[in-house]
Amino acid sequence: MEQGSLISFIHSALGECSHDDVFLVDLHMKGAYPSVRVDVYVDTDKGISVSGCVDLNRCLITALASSDDMKAVVGDDFELTVSSPGIGEPIRHVRQYIRHTGRRVRVQYRNSGHMPAEITGRLIEADVMDTPSPSIVLEPVATGKRKKNVAGEQMRLELSMVSRAVVEVDF
Repeated sequence: MEQGSLISFIHSALGECSHDDVFLVDLHMKGAYPSVRVDVYVDTDKGISVSGCVDLNRCLITALASSDDMKAVVGDDFELTVSSPGIGEPIRHVRQYIRHTGRRVRVQYRNSGHMPAEITGRLIEADVMDTPSPSIVLEPVATGKRKKNVAGEQMRLELSMVSRAVVEVDF
């Protein structure tokens, strides 16, 4: 329950600490009271800068240190790191699809027969906000050492079918 209350606190504090449209992607707690390490992963729809992470780090440290409830969770000698999720990390928040539109993404999903499947493609569209059935559209790209022309049709996947999506680096 400690991590749940910390996540709620961070969500609230992000709104007070930032004028940008920053959202919480993930949070990891390591260690035990009174020496806890908290890694906070944030992003925006357009990406977050290093200086933005530094500013959020300072503000969140102040907010955590001034909250008696949070001191009971993280202690007085806590360490806090704020960063954006790195390339190769799975997409954890639906808004990350918006940020990665145009990039190459490897998606594991369940097909119409409920069998596991995988596709690598360029993320063409992310219809993930204010819709009852959030979805993404991928244009397949060739993978492997012997890349052949893959002229596949665009594929729409409902996010309920997606089990994992990872942004890949183009070379």
